[in-house]
Amino acid sequence: MSAIFGLVRRDGAMVAGRDLDRLADALRYRALDGLTREPLGIAAFGHALAHVTHEDAFEVQPLHDAGRDLWLVADARIDNRADLAEALGIAAPALARMPDSALILAAWHRWSEDCPQHLLGDFAFAIWDADARRLFLARDPMGQRDLFYYIVEGFVAFATDGTAIRALPDVPREISDATIAKMLMHEMSAPEDAVVAGQITGLPGGGTLTIDRAAPPVLRRYWSPHADPQHVGRDEAYYVAAYRRVLGEAVACRLRRLARPAGLKLSGGYDSAAIAGLAGAPLGQGGTLVAASSVMPADYRGDIRHARRWVELCARDMPWLDVHWVTREGIDALTGLEERFATLQSSGGSYGFVNEALWAALAVGGARLAMDGHGGDYTLNPRGQAALARHLKTGRIGRFAREFRAHRRATGAGLWDTLRNAVIKHAAPHLLRSYRRARRHPPWQDQPVRREFARRMIAEGAVDPAKLRVAPRDQTAMRARLTDVVERIGHNTGASAMPARHGLTLTRPFHDRRVVELALAIPEDLYLRDGRSRYLACRALADIYPPEFQTRWRLNDDEIPDFQRMVSGIKPRLLDDIARMERSERLSAMIDFPKIRALLDARAPDDHNSGWEQETQLALSGYMAARFLEWFRRDNG
Repeated sequence: MSAIFGLVRRDGAMVAGRDLDRLADALRYRALDGLTREPLGIAAFGHALAHVTHEDAFEVQPLHDAGRDLWLVADARIDNRADLAEALGIAAPALARMPDSALILAAWHRWSEDCPQHLLGDFAFAIWDADARRLFLARDPMGQRDLFYYIVEGFVAFATDGTAIRALPDVPREISDATIAKMLMHEMSAPEDAVVAGQITGLPGGGTLTIDRAAPPVLRRYWSPHADPQHVGRDEAYYVAAYRRVLGEAVACRLRRLARPAGLKLSGGYDSAAIAGLAGAPLGQGGTLVAASSVMPADYRGDIRHARRWVELCARDMPWLDVHWVTREGIDALTGLEERFATLQSSGGSYGFVNEALWAALAVGGARLAMDGHGGDYTLNPRGQAALARHLKTGRIGRFAREFRAHRRATGAGLWDTLRNAVIKHAAPHLLRSYRRARRHPPWQDQPVRREFARRMIAEGAVDPAKLRVAPRDQTAMRARLTDVVERIGHNTGASAMPARHGLTLTRPFHDRRVVELALAIPEDLYLRDGRSRYLACRALADIYPPEFQTRWRLNDDEIPDFQRMVSGIKPRLLDDIARMERSERLSAMIDFPKIRALLDARAPDDHNSGWEQETQLALSGYMAARFLEWFRRDNG
């Protein structure tokens, strides 16, 4: 929620006060407890403060070390404070009144540019060495705190929020065709680890950037997703205990030092319920965890599957939960749409309105810190959909037969359904499937993108068809796929912007470095056991989850369970907008509006799938992209 920003002139000119003001004004919404800035001649730093931990009350930034003429700004929560204090010779009384920024500066004195690898927690910081005229930027391993930068020959700007950098008059506001194509075709690749001049870029998680006036910028990674060696090659009992200990510590670190209540987006699934349950011990007697859940109304009696039952079970067994229900009356995907565009500087997807309602509910409940279960599926709780196919592919026939029978018992699926959905779909030869789809029906043709535009972007190398979300992949390479997803997620930026608009600092326990390094050590055989894809979670947290979780079906309940009904309600407005936007030659050259109409017509209003209606999801996603591009051009004159 706090924010940092700054400018450094590489051409030796003085930073203009009005440019520093523009950065500050763009981030003022994050400054719940103060906004400070410091002009330093050819450099300028600023900090927007929002108290989350007790130590935040001692923050006075930008922080200056007069002896070495160093300036630091940080947006951080450092978890290993005691270990750092011992290593740095800081006494306990001094540590108690030391903000995290001062601890980072002390770590810099000891380890210089290697200091980020000694820090545990969520952080983004910048250090300006005035004597050397050198700027150093760093971001935590999984990129939980945002940090954007912009470099051209004359200056470099950085900020927690990319919209702040765009407020500078010398920063062009444009969207390339390549970016549009990636948006429409859902390319899932991580950005390249390279410094691109003249482009607002998110510093990758686990990355640092050193900018020296006399040398080219140097981007390096101090952390990449990997298994911690201490967790490798252990038995099942070890992983059960480590799961509980490591995830429990990740949750506790986010709760121990809070000055105000914490919040949680509680979907009722295994991941968010794990956070809710593990929060009990660190909260202590009388502690409260504010929870927000998107469900159907209390009097709903239809057949749309939703999370209310599972959230109520959590509330029954976890008395520290203060649950706020979000049922979407009076809001839909078009509610506040352009305000979200302005905040996110992207289409924001189809779910932005309900996520915003959930953040608002947490804020109303008094939270300043917000958590969610995002990341569980690709860290500690992979679903292991391809596990049966993997057993078969690797010749483990006995294990395949046992798990096949167990899968049928757990799901109630018939023989043919199990073969088709759990085996054949994942075991079909990868290369043959890729060849046939590429020749007859490329996967991207299901997206609402103009065929000519897509082919041109592929031919120019702007889009890699092998990295599209719908591209065929070897599903049985489960560990490799998890590592790829974690790597990509660590590059993401912008997740904090919408929670921050509601006064919240977002943090994700399943993105904790310690959790990721344990997850990548867990044997693939534990992804699915006894027909249960959440086997390890259920064993490790047997006394944390409500008992009913041990036998529930493993599908998550969607955040918009009545998605089809919602889209049907706004369909006339969608069609009117589509007819208007279709008259734009530029938009029609990129977006397949007839396909969006066809996808909108694919399902009747009551032909729902509890939020998993793929045709309607694609239609709304394409519409959102078109509306965003229309808004972006209008907003930029």
